[in-house]
Amino acid sequence: MGKSTSHGCTGFKISNDNRDKNGDVNMKKIKIAYISTTGLDVFPLITALEELETEKGDVAEVILRSKDDLADPKTMDDFMSFAVGSDLAILSLHGGKAILGSFDEIAGRLRDANVPMYAQDTSKLDPELMSISTVGRDVHTSIFRYLAYGGKDNSKNLLLYCLNQFLGTSYEVGEPKRPPWEGIYHPDFGYIATLDEYFRKNYKEGRPIIGLWFYNGFWQADNLRFVDSLIREIERRDANVIPVFLYSLKDVELGTKGAEWVIDNYFMKDGQPVIDALISTLMFSLTMKPRDEEKLFDKPFFEKLGVPVIKAILTYNTEEEWRESFQGLNPMDVSMSIAMPEFDGMLIAVPVAAKKTTETDALTGAKLTRFEPIDERVRKVVSLTLNWAKLRHIPNQEKRVAIIFHNYPPRNDRIGTAFGLDSPVSVYNILRDLEGEGYRLESLPESGQVLIESMIARVTNDRRWSSPEMMAEKAIDLVSEEQYRKWFEELPGAIQEKMVKSWGKPPGELFAYQGELIIPGISNGNIFIGLQPPRGFLENPEAIYHSPDLPIPHHYYAYYRWIRDVFRADLVMHIGKHGSLEWLPGKSAGLSESCFPDIAISDLPNIYPYIINNPGEGTQAKRRSYCCIIDHLIPVMHNADIYDEMAELEVMLHDYTHAASEDPAKLPTQRKMIWEKVCEAKLDHDLETDEETAFSDFDSFLERLHGYLHEIADTQIRDGLHIFGEPPEGSRLEEFLVALTRLKNGKVPSLREALVHLQGFDYDHLLECRGKLLDGERSGGHIIEEVHELSLKIMKRFHEAGFSVDDIPSVLLEIVGRTDPDVEAVLRYIGMTLVPNIASTTNELTNTLVACRGGFVPPGPSGAPTRGMADILPTGRNFYSVDPLAIPSQAAWKVGIAQAEALLDRYLKEEGKYPENVGIIVWGTPIMRTKGDDVAEILYLMGVRPVWEPRSGRVTGLELIPLQDLNRPRIDVTLRISGFFRDAFPNIVTLLDEAVELVASLREPPESNYLARHVAEEIAEKVGQGIDFEKAKEEACYRIFGCRPGAYGAGVCDAIDSKNWKDEHDLAEIYITWGGYAYGKKNYGITVPEQFRRRLGQLDLTVKNEDSREWDMLDGDDFYSFHGGMIAAVKSIKGELPKSYCGDSSDPERVKIRNTVEETKHIFRARILNPKWIESMKRHGYKGAGDMSRMVDIAFGWDATAEVLEDWMYEELANRYALDEKMQEWLKDVNPHALLNISERLLEAIDRNMWNATDEMKQKLREVYLEIEGMIEDDSA
Repeated sequence: MGKSTSHGCTGFKISNDNRDKNGDVNMKKIKIAYISTTGLDVFPLITALEELETEKGDVAEVILRSKDDLADPKTMDDFMSFAVGSDLAILSLHGGKAILGSFDEIAGRLRDANVPMYAQDTSKLDPELMSISTVGRDVHTSIFRYLAYGGKDNSKNLLLYCLNQFLGTSYEVGEPKRPPWEGIYHPDFGYIATLDEYFRKNYKEGRPIIGLWFYNGFWQADNLRFVDSLIREIERRDANVIPVFLYSLKDVELGTKGAEWVIDNYFMKDGQPVIDALISTLMFSLTMKPRDEEKLFDKPFFEKLGVPVIKAILTYNTEEEWRESFQGLNPMDVSMSIAMPEFDGMLIAVPVAAKKTTETDALTGAKLTRFEPIDERVRKVVSLTLNWAKLRHIPNQEKRVAIIFHNYPPRNDRIGTAFGLDSPVSVYNILRDLEGEGYRLESLPESGQVLIESMIARVTNDRRWSSPEMMAEKAIDLVSEEQYRKWFEELPGAIQEKMVKSWGKPPGELFAYQGELIIPGISNGNIFIGLQPPRGFLENPEAIYHSPDLPIPHHYYAYYRWIRDVFRADLVMHIGKHGSLEWLPGKSAGLSESCFPDIAISDLPNIYPYIINNPGEGTQAKRRSYCCIIDHLIPVMHNADIYDEMAELEVMLHDYTHAASEDPAKLPTQRKMIWEKVCEAKLDHDLETDEETAFSDFDSFLERLHGYLHEIADTQIRDGLHIFGEPPEGSRLEEFLVALTRLKNGKVPSLREALVHLQGFDYDHLLECRGKLLDGERSGGHIIEEVHELSLKIMKRFHEAGFSVDDIPSVLLEIVGRTDPDVEAVLRYIGMTLVPNIASTTNELTNTLVACRGGFVPPGPSGAPTRGMADILPTGRNFYSVDPLAIPSQAAWKVGIAQAEALLDRYLKEEGKYPENVGIIVWGTPIMRTKGDDVAEILYLMGVRPVWEPRSGRVTGLELIPLQDLNRPRIDVTLRISGFFRDAFPNIVTLLDEAVELVASLREPPESNYLARHVAEEIAEKVGQGIDFEKAKEEACYRIFGCRPGAYGAGVCDAIDSKNWKDEHDLAEIYITWGGYAYGKKNYGITVPEQFRRRLGQLDLTVKNEDSREWDMLDGDDFYSFHGGMIAAVKSIKGELPKSYCGDSSDPERVKIRNTVEETKHIFRARILNPKWIESMKRHGYKGAGDMSRMVDIAFGWDATAEVLEDWMYEELANRYALDEKMQEWLKDVNPHALLNISERLLEAIDRNMWNATDEMKQKLREVYLEIEGMIEDDSA
């Protein structure tokens, strides 16, 4: 470059204060205010300053701070005091403007002070930042190249260049020099350019080869201690390592070749991988744009590489912070090092290095920060990686596989717990395919049913039917006390103490016989099929009242150690949603050796088939059990239709309509018959009416009744269960395709709406008039039903045509009589996209085998396919979720507003006023599926809106909605968040807490801001009690409550399953004990049960939203444990049930609100009592029966907590599931334990006075129970 001269700086001050006594212009001293967001440029810059001082004298003063430094107000003030008097400000922003929260403030002050400012992304030229910068374009480009190329020499030349440009000196300045962007580094050899050269120096035959890559910036900054540690550990474990530094993005101007080139040239040769696994320390996603899930490559290079990619985390916490924190990782770590790498299909592991500030540099004031290895976690990651790598080399016939069925509650009717999945048949399919691949099985079971029966014939987790001696005889193995003690003594001392405190000295009493621990399960050649051990709460029910973070029992730990060290499993599979492993106590993410999931799974490769519509709980498994998800399809969805009395009523309503015009004299008789049938079906309870009210305006009553029947009939329910690897066929495929296109999918229209429009109707008008006659004979619901049947006819004919898009016009002409562009667009989407994707459901098995041989399972999106998200198919992939920093999305904001307005409108209609206090259950899974609907609703209720960064879609802050725009009061909202929400969205916890603070601080009329009024009243009360004002203010603002740090759940379901409760007061105490921990910007799980109790006692309304009909609130115990538990707690405190609502955003454009009783009845009518659902579940034998049994448990749990079941509902459950002779015979044949539990649970409802049953009913149920109990006892003996 030679001597550079000043350009592009017109109007800025030139300092003349640092000439030497002779006036030598080159003795000027430049002042530079420098902000670094990565820290990678710090060490080269300091070295350059030191050299420059030696060579040129005191010519540069650089004050350098990180974004974390500037979060401290005093540091910020001191820095800006220097910056506004500096000659140049450099803002080096990795991730752009949004990465520095104070950017706008800093840039504004620099502009006001007339200080030249360079602001730019570290990795690419950002036009927005270039326009904000106040240095000239040429200067900006030059500074960018010096900084982007990095290293000591470029840093020194940058300083000289800036001296010439801004102070008019005339130093010789070197051009920006490109460093080696990519290359191999090894501590013994330094930089090596090519793979061949490296192998000549460092390769040992017959050993696995592990790839390792890390940022070029670490190499340039000599920040390599963690890299060295990984290299040494890999080599210590007798493996080869190829350590590669790189600049991950391809940039022609910079000369970087990018990650794909690195893979092709260092990790592959002749189109084949040379490595067996890759450890990645890189951050963000390399293959996707997470905001819009746009792929950056036609075929992502990880799929081409085809080996497991293990994500080793670099945490920006210090090791001490990480170890002491239950949170483990900070929000930026979670986003950059977990959530976004999941988009690439990486397997999430643990932190291998933590930030360490070694000293403060005397020249710049910069805190010198390096990544220091966490030695034990380095060993963990290397061991896990090597075990994945070994799967590529162990012959299949020698490979040992452990398959684990979940089993909650630990009863014999519930083996194979897995939502939406026929787990026994699915495991049969897996075993069949393993055998086909050469894995050694002694014999393939005849069926999934036979497999389960063989397991029950041995020893299971259900200890009611065998003595310890008999269990020991039937066990596949016993762990001796001596062996277990050796394993136990390997645990950290603090963990040993916790386990002994809760479970006694090893080996404890649970599943122990004469000092030996019993191992349930069966072996089949090299395959072990076992049951996940009991978590412990039902075995130690008193712990439910005081120990949400109960340690695992000795048996739990022994079981997983036995799998690893005695059975010597090469890999483990956990089957279906979900087990307890990923929910054991420990850090939220970035686990340590003292976290129970880490202790249990150890270094075993973990393959986890998981339903695609539950990204949250599956993500928890990814992050806390290091698994590779193989997502599976949801069950087929179809319309509920109507049945029994409801079907009879539909005919009667049609006859009534006909008689009204043809034979009015019959109407009085028909009215009476209709009313009698309504009462027989107990529909008067659903409609909350009586005979006098109904007959006072019978036509209006009929309109309500007709609309209700159509709504039930049009509800989507599951058609049985999914079987792993089996796509739906025949009419089930046709129904599924209709369900998947019921709503619009992105830009693809809704098939239903297109057909409605084709017939000249408005769909929303039809929904509003479901029960109202629109053309003399047909109601809106009737027309919708006809359109649904038309959809099925079209699909059947399209199926017969082989889903050929060329035949679409002829199919429509034949069935509809005309063509339509919107309908054609949907059918093209079905033929070209959905049908092939559904056919690819076979990939579930294919990619399970890929994972078993140490291959790469491609990533894919997750969500609810029938909620306009059919594009997430096909299944069989390692699903990802969302970028937590982009929650809520702008689309979710609209849905959240609709949810809030629907809630407030209903309450206002019922009560004549707005609710002052609303309690909302917030789970992480719906947040992931919807991109934040619930978060948006909460903010809108408070009268606050998010602020989004336009390009990334990330939320950068909040702003108030003015009262005149809100047009209602700001609502006081109390949240009960789930443990997973806390773990996955720490940034959202902070955001919501900031919203509370913002609204509480407003000076608005008390009647317009309920939150501020309540906070002010509580502060005054607490100060009056002698509490310090700041402490009183902090406590008065607590609105976010959750589980104890490191723990999960609400506890109520455990108490109900264990029968360890008396009344709602017991359930309330458990709910408060488990949920009485406050979270926020400054608090992480402070124990404040009385504050939680106070909030609960103030609630006017509770709500939990559901975003799909692919599940409902009677599908899992967490629904009643969280929401029902809140209702029970409010009743216990206030003496009466609160209003409780269930939001339904299954159609995001048409949000609904029902109260909890209405929702329960809706589910009962549409699914629970529906022969269509019952028969579909009976196709699945043992598993279908087990799910029916659990449904009765959950209905009972809802009634215990929220009083939602009426006597007729219990009676229907008894008649259909326990007393029907055909059902009895079927249950006895496939799962007698299910019939036992159903009858036992119904008897418990009678005994607890929850059901006022007749003596005859009680006697019948008791007879069933005793008969089945005797049968099981005989079989067990």
